[in-house]
Amino acid sequence: MDTSPQTDHCLNLPETDFPMKANLPTREPEQIKNWNFKKTYNQVQEHNKNKPIFAMPDGPPYANGNIHVGHALNKILKDFIVKYKSISGFRACFIPGWDCHGLPIEHAVSKELGNKRREKSDSEIRQLCRAYANKYIDLQKTQFQRLGVLADWENPYRTLDNSYEAAIINALADFFECGYVYRGEKPVYWCWSDGTALAEAEVEYADRKDPSVYVKFEVTKNLEKLGNPKEKTFLIIWTTTPWTLPANLAISLNPDFEYGLYTVEGENWVLAKDLAESFSKLVGKPLVLRKSFKGSDLGGVKKADSNFDGLVATHPFVNRPSYIILGDHVTLDAGTGAVHTAPGHGQEDFIVSQRYSLAPYNPVDDWGKFTDQVPEYKGIRVLDANPKIVQRLRDSGHLILEQVIDHSFPHCWRCHNPIIFRATPQWFVTMDKEGRHGQIRKTASKEIKKVKWIPEWSENRITAMVENRPDWCISRQRLWGVPIPVFYCEKCGEAHADPSTMRNVAKKVAKEGLESWYTSDIGEFTSHSKCKCGHEKFVKGKDILDVWFESGTCPSAIQETREGLTNPADLYIEGSDQHRGWFQSCLLGNVAIRGTAPYKAVVTHGFVNDAQGRKMSKSLGNVIDPLKFIEKSGAEILRLWTSYEDYSNDLAAGQESFDRVTESYRRIRNTCRYILSNLNDFDPKKDSVPYEGLQDIDKWALSRLGSYIETCRLGYENYEFHKIYHATQNYCTVDLSAIYLDILKDRLYTAKKDGPSRRSAQTVIYNVIHNLIIVLAPILSFLSEEVYSCLTKQNERSVFLNEFPKPPQQWTNPSLEETWNRIFEGRSVVTKKLEEARKEKLIGSSLEARVILTVPSKDQEIFEKKIKELPFIFIVSQVELREGEGFEAQVLKADGKKCDRCWTYSPKTNANPKFPGVCEKCVEALS
Repeated sequence: MDTSPQTDHCLNLPETDFPMKANLPTREPEQIKNWNFKKTYNQVQEHNKNKPIFAMPDGPPYANGNIHVGHALNKILKDFIVKYKSISGFRACFIPGWDCHGLPIEHAVSKELGNKRREKSDSEIRQLCRAYANKYIDLQKTQFQRLGVLADWENPYRTLDNSYEAAIINALADFFECGYVYRGEKPVYWCWSDGTALAEAEVEYADRKDPSVYVKFEVTKNLEKLGNPKEKTFLIIWTTTPWTLPANLAISLNPDFEYGLYTVEGENWVLAKDLAESFSKLVGKPLVLRKSFKGSDLGGVKKADSNFDGLVATHPFVNRPSYIILGDHVTLDAGTGAVHTAPGHGQEDFIVSQRYSLAPYNPVDDWGKFTDQVPEYKGIRVLDANPKIVQRLRDSGHLILEQVIDHSFPHCWRCHNPIIFRATPQWFVTMDKEGRHGQIRKTASKEIKKVKWIPEWSENRITAMVENRPDWCISRQRLWGVPIPVFYCEKCGEAHADPSTMRNVAKKVAKEGLESWYTSDIGEFTSHSKCKCGHEKFVKGKDILDVWFESGTCPSAIQETREGLTNPADLYIEGSDQHRGWFQSCLLGNVAIRGTAPYKAVVTHGFVNDAQGRKMSKSLGNVIDPLKFIEKSGAEILRLWTSYEDYSNDLAAGQESFDRVTESYRRIRNTCRYILSNLNDFDPKKDSVPYEGLQDIDKWALSRLGSYIETCRLGYENYEFHKIYHATQNYCTVDLSAIYLDILKDRLYTAKKDGPSRRSAQTVIYNVIHNLIIVLAPILSFLSEEVYSCLTKQNERSVFLNEFPKPPQQWTNPSLEETWNRIFEGRSVVTKKLEEARKEKLIGSSLEARVILTVPSKDQEIFEKKIKELPFIFIVSQVELREGEGFEAQVLKADGKKCDRCWTYSPKTNANPKFPGVCEKCVEALS
């Protein structure tokens, strides 16, 4: 409200030290220093030490670079949850963690060394990797703190700590004791670029162009199954991986499909009848059907050997039979219904071949090159061999058609190179064999149903992934990681895996560190002296554990050992990619060791894309660096943006959304500042008015405050932070700024300074600001702390030492709200008419107006009871009521003279000679 200079001294003008400009990039670091100096996190833990535990372990980010916007989203969401639980009756610890082993760090160290890499010992490389990880842990720790995240930063968990590395080895021993680990040779995802096996969670898919070929395999044995045709007879296969043809051992048919024997240009071709027409059009050759057969009539059911009872074909360019076998994995989606089968290069191929005792033949080395088992292509990388193999088929007359197709192909998520399936000896966790806690797959599926999944669709996602995943390959062929402490016979190569030996290794690692495994004699770990073959010398295994096994050890390594955490935890929250990763590795690990899920609830959030919904990438130039954003705009804007969108879907980050959130922040901040400025003379302990003494509209404001608090409480409880954001915007913009605070201005500025009318208003706005900042503290932590310090004049006490508001029952008054809703409906009609009167130059300020309001008959009594308050509610000088069918308003010039103090027009202005120039209302205030 504007004031005249002549009357400023007698008005209750707003006054506050709270700055209008947030200046977040400067002020936030100061607040972080303050939190660190006062050990605010520890104060909160001490304050809540006797309360029930809320356990939420941190899914560890990887220690190999600056944080990105996805890291920021994840840590801020966790901070929301921990802070809310801390002020709502729980002891909620936040113990940050880091994944520290694995290929990316080893890669980075090797890249930094360049040619000097060859000069370094394995031990020196591991030490460099450890130093590299620690460097980025310290860096990320500072960056996470800059986001305003309160956590036990002085005592994080790191997978490179001696205690954690020992826990990993103990967990492996548990797996062995429970009967879930075996060594076998089967196809696994293999990164030829890095020379190591990969887990499913380490695989991403990208489109690439590859040759697609239709190939003839001549049937040479058991032709009587086809009626002994006189012409040459071929089974037709289709493959998009010609490089796997040297490893072909069989062709799979579906036992339930109908296959036809077709005459084609003097030859006989066999393929599925349902695909014959499309195949004929594709190759441009007419097919004449001669006979039909069931797949079960053609494929064998016995071991693939000299007595095989199915058709047998001859490999197109290798002197080797290709057995016709039966498998339900064969579909009619594409191809010919006859599937080229190389058990050393495909999971389904391996499974179906097992039934026929076909070994997983793999003529490819660790670096993706053919070995001397395929002399013609020895030393050639498999993908580079594709055109050579196709040409070989063309030259021999076995190629029917070649096409180039775009298809989704697996790639390594670290080096982003294409990967292959390759059979190698590895250590596996079985999903389907019985162990101490039943079959892992079945037990995990049962446990999934006991967990609360948010959003609900995520339950189906992880259920499908667990049900369809192969056995877990847990071994890797690298240096930087936790070793699999197994000894191998120097003579026969048999693995000697003993859980008690592993526990001995774990004890030494816990005491002396990981290098003790490499530097100690075998005799320090085991007294085992002789292999079954009679040989007495053993060598240490060189394999390390999959990093997902490491992070999946969190339930036993952290949840069961760190104070303030539990197994099962109350909540896990990570990105949607962790259904393949941490959610699943922790689930499978805890099921194997404890027989239960490691969590009671799981929240999944999406990824951060650009404003167009595209994945962020340097090549597109659409990456948002959270550190640069904070440097320019402040972490508080990023925190508010995190609450702005529904994180259960992918989030769109762009300038438009950030501008919208920035404007919202300004609105909230200005609301806080305005309220603070009107409390400069208010002491809540001395000046508060009891509820019974409050004015009606003040009671309405408390009822709206109570509704707002309850909406936000439910938003926090259900992890629906976007609902808190929108509730806050609506509350600050509509309930406060547009209605309540607008109406209060006259009372706050012109009513008697310590009179009941003004104190009633101040009592309510104090409750508003005090509750608002506590409700928003988990999200707008910097603003809430700043406002709380200004409001309470207590620099030592943090806002996070308060309890989440619980509105008194008497605040909730639906009938009162309904009454005021009718009044506000009339107010909106008046406001519209006042705006029209301004445009017509009938009035300037709304206080120059006298309003004649027509009110519906049903509301007449409501408005008549409030007749004295209506001028303040409508912010006009006079109001007259008339009865009618609906709300209508007429605006006239106000009667009387303008008061020099409150600017209201009144016939009684200047009537009191002691107070010249003021109205009767101001006379009362000044008296």
